[in-house]
Amino acid sequence: MKRIALLVLILIAPISVFAGGGQEKQAETYEWSLASTLPESHPVHKSLVYFADQVRERSNGQIDITVYGGGQLGDERDYIEGIELGTIDVTKVSSAPLGQFVDSLQVVSLPFMFRDQAHQHAVLQGEIGDRLMADLEKSGFKGLTFMDSGFRSVTTAYGPVYSPADLEGKKIRVMGSEPLIDTINALGGTAVPMGQQEVYVALQQGVIDGWENNEPTVIAFNMQEVAKYYSYTRHVSIPDILVMSAERFNALPTDLQDAIMDAAAATAPFHTDIWNEYVEEAKSQLRDKGMEFNEVNDITEFQSIVQPIYDHYDPIVGPGLIKEIQQK
Repeated sequence: MKRIALLVLILIAPISVFAGGGQEKQAETYEWSLASTLPESHPVHKSLVYFADQVRERSNGQIDITVYGGGQLGDERDYIEGIELGTIDVTKVSSAPLGQFVDSLQVVSLPFMFRDQAHQHAVLQGEIGDRLMADLEKSGFKGLTFMDSGFRSVTTAYGPVYSPADLEGKKIRVMGSEPLIDTINALGGTAVPMGQQEVYVALQQGVIDGWENNEPTVIAFNMQEVAKYYSYTRHVSIPDILVMSAERFNALPTDLQDAIMDAAAATAPFHTDIWNEYVEEAKSQLRDKGMEFNEVNDITEFQSIVQPIYDHYDPIVGPGLIKEIQQK
């Protein structure tokens, strides 16, 4: 049904506009869709609206993007397939599921890859980030920009997590990402891949024991109602990415390509600012709603357990890339 909805909802442009009784051809215009699973209250959604506005302004109205948030057009796997099929024009997805299509991109989903936000920016906004974007394009995707998505920590219904032993045998929801699955399994949990829209009910019914995400996403989906313990494992910091079809991007006139890339470049720092502000606001709201936060006892215990994961993924993401990022 989701795929049918995509075909019904989306108008695939371009639309040609003529003046003077059809005698004079004006600049081609484009009506595009931008899909996201996140609701309007989420800072990412606000950044996507900002991006759409920037594209409209910088293209002098030639590209008009409508943002479909809240999972209206399916989940992130649907969006990636929609980009490939041409039924979705632009999307914001986590790099985690996109990494299943581009091997090297899986490096950003590996555990404890980034020390902090500044380290992540240094990596993704530099030569390594350019390499990852180039690999995306070889696979048919045009990466427009990376976007902050914070550090992900474990949130549970059964009690706080202080050590890996507290995850032993617990079913923890993850995105469809092999590195993330391997990370949770290595830490003693049982990773359960599941779409975001299913998580609340799964926790409510006891199908899963917890999930892992950032504070803004917890509050956006009211997850504190069904999983009140937020334990700061900070096991991954997986960036979001704004992406479209490379074929569709390359078919555009150069001035419109520039407008899109300039809009994306302006969106990244805008998003960082509102993201950082909202993280603190989300924490405050969650505490008021009864969520309990805790630091783990010894983060090095978690870090040492996942070391074999690096050996496994080194040849997959590209020999030496993991070490290059860690040493940056």
